[in-house]
Amino acid sequence: MSDKVDPLQEILSRQQLELDRMKEALALLGVGPCSWCKRFFRRTDPGALLDAGEPVCYGCIHEWWPTHCAQLGAKDREIEEAKLVFWLRQFHHAETFKDPAKLPESSLQELSIVANCLECRGTGTLMEQERCRHCEGRGTVWIIVSRKQLHS
Repeated sequence: MSDKVDPLQEILSRQQLELDRMKEALALLGVGPCSWCKRFFRRTDPGALLDAGEPVCYGCIHEWWPTHCAQLGAKDREIEEAKLVFWLRQFHHAETFKDPAKLPESSLQELSIVANCLECRGTGTLMEQERCRHCEGRGTVWIIVSRKQLHS
């Protein structure tokens, strides 16, 4: 066996070490990457990254969520979906619609997801089999983030 070190492998190892050090330095400064697009965001901005086991930026939610939720079991999906809904409402001014006929035009929607109703947990009924008024008994609601309107 030869004791020679492959020069290319040595260069790659040094570069990987430097990248790891830079990531550690950014983390110390309160900056972290989106797990989907790999862009960095300030952790002090609570609306920048959703912490759903893996940090995901708002710009990646529409691609990430369908893939992510397909990998989850029913209980985990319920928990993660509730986190997502609360985060979208709190930091991105999402609105909840119970009637699909009242949704804004798709051209006015920046983000749209269908989620289980948080009040009835997707069953469509409340205590004593009363129809859920939050989702009109459907068990699902539409979470919409409207496009920002430019005013002239």
